[in-house]
Amino acid sequence: MNSPLQVALLGRPNTGKSSLFNRLTNTHAHIGNFPGVTVDVLTGEARLPSGECCQIHDLPGIYRLDPGPGGSADERVTIDFLRERVATGAPLVLVHVLDATQLVLHLRLTREILDQLPGQRLLLVVTQRDALERAGGFLDGEALAAAVRLPVRVVSHQDPDLISVVLEAIPKTPPTKPTPWTPEDAARAALRPPEHAASPQERSERIDRVLLHPILGPLLFVLILGATFAAVFLIADPASSFFNVLLGRLVSILRPRLGEGLLAALLLEGVLGGVGTVLAFVPQIVVLMGLLEVLEASGYLARAAFLIDRFFRVVGLSGKAFVPLLTAHACAVPAISATRVLRDPKERLATILVLPLMSCSARLPTYTLLVSAFFGGTTVHKAAVSTGLYLVGILGGLVAASVMRRTMARGKGLPLLLEMPTYKAPSWRQIQVRCGREARDFTRRAGTVILAASVLLWVLLKLPVSDDPSGQTPVIERSAAAMVGKALEPISKPIGFDWRINVGLIGAFGARELMVSTLGVIFGVENAEEEPAPLADKLREAKTSQGTPAYSTATAAALLAFFVFACQCISTLSTVYRETRSWPLTGFVFLYTYALAYLAAFLAYHGVRLFTA
Repeated sequence: MNSPLQVALLGRPNTGKSSLFNRLTNTHAHIGNFPGVTVDVLTGEARLPSGECCQIHDLPGIYRLDPGPGGSADERVTIDFLRERVATGAPLVLVHVLDATQLVLHLRLTREILDQLPGQRLLLVVTQRDALERAGGFLDGEALAAAVRLPVRVVSHQDPDLISVVLEAIPKTPPTKPTPWTPEDAARAALRPPEHAASPQERSERIDRVLLHPILGPLLFVLILGATFAAVFLIADPASSFFNVLLGRLVSILRPRLGEGLLAALLLEGVLGGVGTVLAFVPQIVVLMGLLEVLEASGYLARAAFLIDRFFRVVGLSGKAFVPLLTAHACAVPAISATRVLRDPKERLATILVLPLMSCSARLPTYTLLVSAFFGGTTVHKAAVSTGLYLVGILGGLVAASVMRRTMARGKGLPLLLEMPTYKAPSWRQIQVRCGREARDFTRRAGTVILAASVLLWVLLKLPVSDDPSGQTPVIERSAAAMVGKALEPISKPIGFDWRINVGLIGAFGARELMVSTLGVIFGVENAEEEPAPLADKLREAKTSQGTPAYSTATAAALLAFFVFACQCISTLSTVYRETRSWPLTGFVFLYTYALAYLAAFLAYHGVRLFTA
């Protein structure tokens, strides 16, 4: 059986390769308007006009085919892929994606491909035709094809026939032949530059005079970053509160109809108490992802990396590390992979080691729950506290990076080399796609991992492991789950944690969202006879066996501090190992983040108690 035709999409970073890949393969690979979004080979399938299938590979962006010893890890991924595929002799078509608004720059890479990979089948797909024409320019595809002696397709990602145009050209692409031409001559023969309107580059330069101003630029950066994190609470909190009200009414309706059986208790206390409580935080996840998508798609992230570079140099990082650090606020797993864009291996190692300190979206449910329960006041006040948690994580990461760059990841560092993309209006369709994907992923976890964990926890809370001759101790206090949590209390008591929190922290190692679902199940079982109430109210009103409040603002502050710093994510640790190939480094991340979390929780607990006594 013949193997399918292999198609490799390659080109400089930020040319639209991933957008083209998504269109051709009908997938939703992450895209963004800054260099280094794709850091690994993405593979999908498409059907050619002949009916045959082809495999399409989206390669990380490269500036040169021979980047030298200072090349980044993602560039090496592309070069190794090309060399391995060429060496096998398997059918391969190279699709070089170019930007029409920077044609000469991109044709230099075309020239390199022809010189270093002679005889390969090479198709040029020139994107951004619409942006060039809006600026008053024009690109003659036939003239460019004649100048470079290669098949050329000039397209826009808005073209309805984009898929058919590219797929029809792929099997017709012939092997290249030696042809003498220069990028400047080829562009001169085919490109009519903008005449009457400002080009995208000129418009971007005008905006940069404000956003990259030496004084105003950093102030705007802090304002934009702070507003992004604050908006997560300000916009999504009303929606989450409304969901909690609906959840409480649903429990009130179902309880008298389902009766008092075990199955009813499992549904009300285990499923709705656990999974339902977590689902109330979907709005926060969606808002955060939408705002991050706006920052990425607009082209601002590259500017932010440039602005932050001189400050990051103090702690031994470059501005390019900012992109993985910000990406980690969505999820640390892709952020760790994104460190491949860093050319300095020591800087990359330091960045990987501190990324777990960034507050990912999985921490949001716990942040929102505790801030709502114990840091009352206006919504603006709660948003300020939530924003402070993000900033604490960032500052902690920078301090940790400074220490590591002076010890285990010591190195001189390399200068910042970063291509500034032009500003673009974010695509609302792409924002909807990303928000929808994150909401589906979160809901899928709630319906699988969190549901299974909630049911298992409910069983462990109902299963007594010791007798109570006096009949005074509730079953939940003698349950298997309680015994595990109480066994850890000698360690957790100094930071204010009881067995309930300990059980939640154990579950949160598999998925951080389990912290909220665990507390939801526990209080659902404990308060089964009471009227339904939001989990925040149950936490605030919880009592010990002596009748005193079980939790206080000090407890909440300690748990928040612990959650900020602890690497409670097995997926993150497995990704650290995948990128470093070192079990000692992976173990170091686990140990140092937990030690830092315990110290921060201890200081927060006793510090708040001191000031609130």
